[in-house]
Amino acid sequence: MENSQGYNILTVGVGGQGVIFSCKLLAAAALEDGGNQVRTAETHGMAQRGGTVIGYLRFGPKVSGPLIHKADVMLSFELSEALRSIKYADSHTSLFVSTDVIIPPSVYTYKIPYPEQEKTLKYLNKVTKNVHLINAREMAVKAGNSKTLNVILIGAMFGAGKLPIKEESLKNAIIKFVPAKAKEVNDVAFKMGYEIGQKIKEEFYE
Repeated sequence: MENSQGYNILTVGVGGQGVIFSCKLLAAAALEDGGNQVRTAETHGMAQRGGTVIGYLRFGPKVSGPLIHKADVMLSFELSEALRSIKYADSHTSLFVSTDVIIPPSVYTYKIPYPEQEKTLKYLNKVTKNVHLINAREMAVKAGNSKTLNVILIGAMFGAGKLPIKEESLKNAIIKFVPAKAKEVNDVAFKMGYEIGQKIKEEFYE
């Protein structure tokens, strides 16, 4: 958790959702912020087949290895992946979870039922009360590109006051990482996410 050893962010989802991209973008923002040591790692579980992908980010004045025991924040780009990675959370963790549903191959292969949203939320709330479900896919489409789902979640995390990085550093990282032609749509997506985050902040963190 957030302490003298740093701030811990976990990004989780499935292959193709920009999980690692988001982790690297946030790492670049933390580095640009100055005064931070930054450590990242990633794991892939059959990512090209819709398997789990996890990005680990730790930053602060002094951090050691990149792997996270408990996260300050988890960004989950797919509903069931929040459930799968809940071992990284405790009562202090803030979860920003896209309601996006991507049925993994195992559901069909092994006839495993996909968890219902209501049951998933109930289980997540047993671990932490700071669970924020966001219809990020729909918001990204409204912003102009469904691929900006990750920027929606990053904006929400920042707006909620759960990303200890200066806004300028974060926006510079977004500009650096996204193609020039996609800058405008990502600006829109970030602002939409930020507005949702502000509402979350008022309800949960003030």
